[in-house]
Amino acid sequence: MEDLLKELFPDGVINHSSWMGNDYFSVPLEDRYMHFAAHTISDREKRLIIQLVQPDTVLHTSLKNIWAHYLLEDATAIPSSYARIQVLQVSLKHTELEPLDQKLWLDAFKNTLAFVIDGFFISNQYAVLIVHNPDFFDLTAEIEGLLNVLDDDFGIRTSVYLGQNWEVDSSLPTLFAEEQNIFMDTRSRSQRDQIVTLSTTALPHFTYEAAAKSPILATLKEGIQNIDGGAELVAALWQNQGNISKAAADLYVHRNTLQYRIDRFMDMVGLNLKKMDDLLLGYLALHARVRE
Repeated sequence: MEDLLKELFPDGVINHSSWMGNDYFSVPLEDRYMHFAAHTISDREKRLIIQLVQPDTVLHTSLKNIWAHYLLEDATAIPSSYARIQVLQVSLKHTELEPLDQKLWLDAFKNTLAFVIDGFFISNQYAVLIVHNPDFFDLTAEIEGLLNVLDDDFGIRTSVYLGQNWEVDSSLPTLFAEEQNIFMDTRSRSQRDQIVTLSTTALPHFTYEAAAKSPILATLKEGIQNIDGGAELVAALWQNQGNISKAAADLYVHRNTLQYRIDRFMDMVGLNLKKMDDLLLGYLALHARVRE
């Protein structure tokens, strides 16, 4: 994959830095990152790059699906059947030797979840599903339950990004391209949740660039990482909105043990994780990009 990207984009830079500033478009590449000068590539090329860096990608030579054609090739070819849709991106990893029957998997998804109106595979391990949810129901739990069943049935492991409910117009492919970037960025940071949304990923994703410039956040991040279990502590409390009992359950420790860890964290880092402002600061620091 690295050789192919170098051949296609000879001016690309590969290093271990996750961000090189506003003038670059960056993507994870195995254990490193590849950076492209933003003014040298188009939005279409960005989408191609995003597809190429999916693990073990085998691109389909023809995207005959009307939604694939609209989202990836021709933004003017707007499907007229629906006013708004959500795009569900699915990354699939095989746990069994036999290849995945893509059509059977898509049919199982569509037949089980009525909100799914269409779907297509971009690569062997990356699928896109079109969700029609005009009443804005929260589908997270329902989708997660379905994925757990399908993972067992098909011998795969999936991670998912459920996009926002967008209007179907000429701007949607651009919004989808950014959601692709967010999903890829989320996966590169080992997001532990099986299904994520814009709201659950927005804070770390959209604050990365500003955070990278802050020596304060870099110092706090180093302090958090120097504490055994410090990162897990901040993450668990943040995901539970500071609820100590729920965070303790997620970490499989007694509430009193978690209280002790919070007090120790305060002594070592100077942040009181019982206060939401301090917890937010710790969460931002934990997800800050550090320039190399």
